[in-house]
Amino acid sequence: MDNAVFVMGVDIGTTSTKAVIFDGNGEVIARESRGYPLLTDDSGMAEQEPEAILDAVVTAMNVVMEHSGLDAESVKAVAFSAAMHSLIAVDADGKPLTNCITWADNRSSEALERRKRDFYLHQVYEKTGTPIHPMSPFAKICWLQDDFPDIVAKTAHFIGIKSYVLHALFGEYVIDEALASASGLYNIVEHQWEPLALDITGITTNQLSKVVTETKAFQKVLPSWQNKLHMAENTIFVVGSSDGALANVGIGSVGEHDVTLTVGTSGAVRKLTKKFHVDDWQRTFCYGVADGYFVQGGAVNNGGAVIAWGLEQFGTKSERENHDFTSFINALKTTSPGANGLLFQPYLLGERAPYWTDQIRGSFIGVTINHKREHFIRAILEGIAFNLAHVYEVISDPNDKIYVTGGISQNPIWCQLIADVFRREVIVPHTIEGSSLGAAILAMQALNKQTTFALPNKLPPSQIYQPNPENVVMYEELKAIFKQMTEQLMSSYERLIDWQKSHLNGKIE
Repeated sequence: MDNAVFVMGVDIGTTSTKAVIFDGNGEVIARESRGYPLLTDDSGMAEQEPEAILDAVVTAMNVVMEHSGLDAESVKAVAFSAAMHSLIAVDADGKPLTNCITWADNRSSEALERRKRDFYLHQVYEKTGTPIHPMSPFAKICWLQDDFPDIVAKTAHFIGIKSYVLHALFGEYVIDEALASASGLYNIVEHQWEPLALDITGITTNQLSKVVTETKAFQKVLPSWQNKLHMAENTIFVVGSSDGALANVGIGSVGEHDVTLTVGTSGAVRKLTKKFHVDDWQRTFCYGVADGYFVQGGAVNNGGAVIAWGLEQFGTKSERENHDFTSFINALKTTSPGANGLLFQPYLLGERAPYWTDQIRGSFIGVTINHKREHFIRAILEGIAFNLAHVYEVISDPNDKIYVTGGISQNPIWCQLIADVFRREVIVPHTIEGSSLGAAILAMQALNKQTTFALPNKLPPSQIYQPNPENVVMYEELKAIFKQMTEQLMSSYERLIDWQKSHLNGKIE
């Protein structure tokens, strides 16, 4: 990369948009974040207001320019990263008919179950690489067709949040191939919207955005935005890719044996590959990245959100009041690996990978009178790790190294636990700006300043952890028990969920 060139990566996330300016070595010059609410209720709704997100994007970009001390001409390109699986229905005038329905919205569950009875949906997974799950736009459109046909009748386009932002700024409905490939509607091998998925959802290609490459660039925002967005007239705006894929790129986890493990509110395991590959048991996804790369892996619902729940249930008064996760996790120091035979199934929020079902719940298994608070805390952390390891085993290779990002990377005990459970070297990368830096690297490619994903001067990692051989042996035994228990309890979970719906109306007080 050319150190004299500055670029901006804009990451449109589920809870906030982050704008970061980088120099040619990938070093942060300035960063700014703007949040927005996630609208939820007991029905499973998880929406956001599109205008609030658009305002956050523009505000974050303007403020980070002010903080950087750079003049507008210095930032040559802006590239976007965005969360996957969002859906907005808009009318012929571009006015939203729905809010932005996020990946976390599960109201399409029943509509998807009906499609499973009527169609062999594994074919859709095989053609698109997107698991059959309520998170996908494929499922969301089926739900809108069933429950809101009046909205569908008025819909001119079904788009994602990045397409909404780009249309506002440039007047075109476009989507990068990476995000399209995560919709459940796109065949990335054939490079076209998948006819089978369109037939099942009842929509046409005319209602979807034009698919473009991840380095497709625009210049000159619409006149109505020229005074609102404080960028130079010759700045190029690069469409970019998805947040998960770009996180791998940004932290340098791009080699054949580089695996990224992210644990924030949710979690994910991802590996870049040159081959499109789907799993016979539909445990993993396979989406596009850019430059002919794919990202294979799985996302989980139950990451940091479960740790936060554990803090509220088992944390001390001080830990709860101060949201002191470090002290809470440090309770593991007082217990041995395996939590004295206590196992925790972390499925408090249903689950995506590896089961892709909301018909699953959490459980403590093996409780005895001798188990104490610290055992429950350890079991919670180990349960999350066991589930992530179950996802990883589908894409694993003995030569892999694990790059950890998100909140997990800030806690040495967490990192060592992952090294022991995964049986792999664990690396904490030098940067926390994975998705934004990944977008910035695409911006440099669009400027012809870089030809590969790898930064020319890759900085050394912050920390490296090696697996403890004794713990590895114990965890191998416990992982097998954990997996067996999960599979054996599936039918019992379904019966219990039916009871909850019947007697509690889906609410647990």
